[in-house]
This record gives sequence, C-alpha cells and structure tokens, in this order.
Amino acid sequence: MTTTTVTATEAVARRLRILAGVVEDRAHHPDPAYIGRLAAHLRFASLTAPTYPIEDGRRLPVETVEVLQEARDLMEAHDFHLSPAVLDYAVAPALGQGGDMKPLGAVSEKLARDDFELQKRRNTVIHSGRLDSDDDEAVAWALRALTAIHYKRDQLAKVVAIDNARPCNQGMIPFHLTAQRGYAEKAAARARTHEGGTLVVALNEFGIPAFLHEDRGVSCVLVAVDRSADEGEAHAGPRVLISSGEHAMRAADEHDEPWVGHLHDSDGGYVDEVFEAPSGLSLAAECAEAALRLAIWLDANADSHPRA
Repeated sequence: MTTTTVTATEAVARRLRILAGVVEDRAHHPDPAYIGRLAAHLRFASLTAPTYPIEDGRRLPVETVEVLQEARDLMEAHDFHLSPAVLDYAVAPALGQGGDMKPLGAVSEKLARDDFELQKRRNTVIHSGRLDSDDDEAVAWALRALTAIHYKRDQLAKVVAIDNARPCNQGMIPFHLTAQRGYAEKAAARARTHEGGTLVVALNEFGIPAFLHEDRGVSCVLVAVDRSADEGEAHAGPRVLISSGEHAMRAADEHDEPWVGHLHDSDGGYVDEVFEAPSGLSLAAECAEAALRLAIWLDANADSHPRA
C-alpha cells in the first residue's frame, strides 16, 4: 500500500477549492455576480497555491496571497452571510492560523454567554477533526459550520459594541473576566503552595502562563506580555514581573504586601507599573484580583508591546 504525502500548499489548495463550492451553495447577495466573483477568487487561489515556486521565505505564493486578500476585501465590503474568518481556516495548513475566537468582552451576562456558546461550538468543530479529513464532504461540513459560527459572532460583536457603549455599562468589567475571578479565587484557595505558586494558579485560571523567577535574592512571578507559554520566550520579550515587595516565594502566611506588577521591555528595562492589587484581602482573593487586573491590562495593551 502506498501513502501519498500532501504538502501544506496542496492542503490549502484543497480547502480553497472546497470553500469555493461552499460559497456557491451558501452565500447570499442581491447580485449573484458577486457570489460568482468571490467563488472565482477562491478557485484561482486554489490553482495557484501548489503550482508556483515559493520564494523569499513565503509559505504561500505571492499570487495566492494577493487574490485571497481580494477575496477578503470583497467579503468585508459585502454581506454574503459568510464571515471572512473562514479564509483563515482555509490557509491554516500553510500559515498556521485558524480563526481565533477571543472573548468579545461583553459586560452583559446574556451576551457573554451567547459569545461563550459560539466559542464552544467552534471548538467542537475544530476538535472533530473533519477539517483534516480525506473526505471532501467532511471538510465542506466543517467549513460550512465554521462560516456560520463566525458570521453569527460577527453579528453578535456589533450588538456587544452597542451594549457596552451604553452609559450604564461604561467602565464595567467584561462578564467573562468577572466570572473567571471567582474561579481563580477558588482555585487559589485550594492551592497548597507558597505565595507565588498561589498567584500562578490564579493566573492560569485566566489562561495566563506564569513562571516563578529569582535573581540575587529577589523573586517574582513572570508573565510574557504575549502570553507565551514558553519560559525561555517569556524572558526574552516584553514581560510583567509581579512581586510582593521583592518577594514571591515566601510561605503563604508570610505574604504581607499586595502584589504589584511592573512592565519591562525586551531588554529587561523598567517601563511602568501595570497594576497594584488591593490590600486587606486573603491571599487567594488578592491573587484572583491581581490576575483579573493583569488580564484586563493584557487585553487592552498587549498589542502595543510586541515582541521585538
């Protein structure tokens, strides 16, 4: 029995070809010519992806990238009832992207739960493995599902933006973070470790990788601004160092100053204070509050401090 090896660009070509069929089957537009134009872009991209030489370290041919940008521009300019995010799944075998779904930041509990439900549905499709199936029908099912999920989320994002802008919602913490604070406090309270270890547990509940660090008697909890889960990379880029005074590894009952987070650049130079946790809380509650404040700061500021 022979095994055929499929290259990344061949996998992209196949997904684009199948996606063109999804567009013809599911897209809506008052002028059908626009649907045909979008499908044609995708078919042309599917033909160019595996056939042209790739130069200058690119992972897709220039022609493919350019026509896909035209397709994305078309989808953003016209409402086809399809989300442009589906293109990210089509090129994922070569570019490693995949329509990431970060929380929309709704302050309303109902809208936040609607958002969570769409994230859950998206994850179900991804983990089903159908995108990588040898069966074209299975791949088409996955692309149709992802397109519908992302389109609904695009509409939800507009509702969230309007709701968050209401005067009564100004300054409110996004619901998903408020809920996460409760989970973080419970997890921290169960932790049987020192002060820094307790903070690491709380940060992990927010999906924030954290590492204990000590240098010449000064200890801290280190978090990469880009949330890298690799400790070496966390030390090499913009990072937040969190400590209680100059400590992060004392016994839990020795914790006597609130956590303070300080931003440092890629070279380790001090930039600014990011947050200070309130005093007078239990260690578990303080760790949860520190994790919440850092999560809010990262969501708002991480893009302003890219890795060099």
